[in-house]
Amino acid sequence: MKAQSCYVFWQRLHKNAKERKIPLRVIFELTYRCNFRCKHCYIPFHYRNYGELKTREVFFILEQLKNMGCLYLGFTGGEPFMRKDIMPIVRYANKLGFEIIIYTNGSLIKKNQIEELSGMRINKIDITIPAMSEIIFERITGICGSRDKVFKTIGILSESGISLGFKTCVLKENEPEIRKVQDFARNLNCQHRLDDMLSPRLDGSKEPYKYRGRLENKPAKSECELSGPGEFTNRVKFPNLKKVTDIFKCGAGTTQAAVTPLGELKMCLMIDYPRYKILESSLNDAWERLKDFSANIKIDGDYKCNKCKLIIYCKWCPAQGWLYNRKFTSCEPESRKNAELTKQLLNC
Repeated sequence: MKAQSCYVFWQRLHKNAKERKIPLRVIFELTYRCNFRCKHCYIPFHYRNYGELKTREVFFILEQLKNMGCLYLGFTGGEPFMRKDIMPIVRYANKLGFEIIIYTNGSLIKKNQIEELSGMRINKIDITIPAMSEIIFERITGICGSRDKVFKTIGILSESGISLGFKTCVLKENEPEIRKVQDFARNLNCQHRLDDMLSPRLDGSKEPYKYRGRLENKPAKSECELSGPGEFTNRVKFPNLKKVTDIFKCGAGTTQAAVTPLGELKMCLMIDYPRYKILESSLNDAWERLKDFSANIKIDGDYKCNKCKLIIYCKWCPAQGWLYNRKFTSCEPESRKNAELTKQLLNC
């Protein structure tokens, strides 16, 4: 009965946030800098030279997020532990009462930081594991010694009792390693997400497509957990909609948003336009402008989902369309190819 009451509470919370258009979930990109050089990354390498907010500015935005009703807060990058002030930032967010997830490559977390994190109310630390073997792992990250650092950190985090999650992007180089990564996660009783879709970079470059695998060695259906835009849990036939905001199933522009390292509010990590500068006015003003922008996007002839038979297999979302040709409604070919392959694999 207690679990059922909790479920009803969270349902009402999300329904209320949707009706009132409260930014319940926010991803905060603390930096574009990263110590890895993964070729398939969606963040262009030249972004690493951009500036980033000062500690007090991050605090100021966190306070505004709290006042506006944000509950779920994700810290990401780049690599968030590149920032020397990462622990004061996480500490302050924890003090404000956020449900915190930290997305990291896991190579830079120090033992004393883990000890402090174990004493906080951290929802999860989410680590990307590209492979189990040293050769393939470091071929993907581009950094010698990265594999040992990451797995050493995972071991200490696991012993500390901090909740862990893992993610693997499906690449040509790591397809034979996927089952091994899944077995590793299972042995630690941790959730593992398999992302079988890569995206263009934020600047429109299609280079990441060159590195994407095709899941030809995909595990059995019962063992396969796929993730990404439009996850399989959202397999519903879309009605003949009039506004693009109706197909942002993640809630981007209505209950979800992202903050860039420069303090700009945008719809999600993958949509780099529009970006509203929070510190020039306020988070509330930026959120109102973002809501107004998303509410005025219209469905056009490029929108095909409501007529497509591949809809239940497809992970397309407006962000994929935007990255493809800067149109939120575009049915970009990579999503379609992925849906066709997924249909074949799941029905074989």
